[in-house]
Amino acid sequence: MRYKILVFGIIFIASILVLMEVDKGIQAKILGVSDYIKTFFLNTGEGIADTYNRHFDQAAQIESLNQKLQDYDKLSLENQNLKNELVKYQKIVGQDGFTHGLSDFHLARIISFATLGEKDRVWLDTNLSNYRKGEALEDRIFGIVKDNVALGVAVVQNGRVEGFLNGNANCNYDVYIGQSRAMGIVSGSSGGNLLVDYIPDWIKIHKGDKVFTSGLDGIFLENIPVGVVENVRENYGYLSVEVKPYASLGELSYVWIIDRETPQLHLLQDEIHSNQPQDSQKEPQENIESNNAELNM
Repeated sequence: MRYKILVFGIIFIASILVLMEVDKGIQAKILGVSDYIKTFFLNTGEGIADTYNRHFDQAAQIESLNQKLQDYDKLSLENQNLKNELVKYQKIVGQDGFTHGLSDFHLARIISFATLGEKDRVWLDTNLSNYRKGEALEDRIFGIVKDNVALGVAVVQNGRVEGFLNGNANCNYDVYIGQSRAMGIVSGSSGGNLLVDYIPDWIKIHKGDKVFTSGLDGIFLENIPVGVVENVRENYGYLSVEVKPYASLGELSYVWIIDRETPQLHLLQDEIHSNQPQDSQKEPQENIESNNAELNM
């Protein structure tokens, strides 16, 4: 009897695997159920932990929350000040015809690893309905930030969000290095460090130089910390740099996803007309008057 159950289980699992390979729709539904189960157990665990903290660790929690409340009030004031300054700059940028784009930040939770044995590929749970509309989500790349440092990038596939964390071969984004702001591209890992390639070989890079996101790729904002230079080597006409990342892959729970707006060019029509030479506007009228004078003669 036990062998019959075992054989039936093997056949059942094999059938599911075959169906997943043949029909992508079935695959998406099965993976969706899997995500729901993972989220359910994570929510249950967090609920139990919250109940314990409320009943057995109240004094420490109150002190911690009071400190966070003070920090939050300060951040709220600073944030409001930045918003006010942003409005002023937007007016200037729009009138002068420069490009600019805003960004939204969405909370996401890492629910599991995408593949066993790969800690740099994860599945994330986030509400995609809150993301910017217009460009298809599947065509975009999002930045992942944890504890105010760059953690990786995320993409949307079949309604699910997959994250490629620092060190993964699919985790690529632009960075600045050192005070000279040398440009490079994060492109994998080497010996536990991030590998930054395609740096011009005439720029001086030193061990200890800090690495930040450039924001030029439309994935991250500018100046988000990435790591510190550990080693520099020449590589066929350009430099390759090993960077010790600030972000740790050891404790992964909640992260922020950067949802950047595609930069738009704002140029006022009045400004277009005002930039036209005045002589070109008068020329047609002068030609008409001269032609009328010739006819009268």
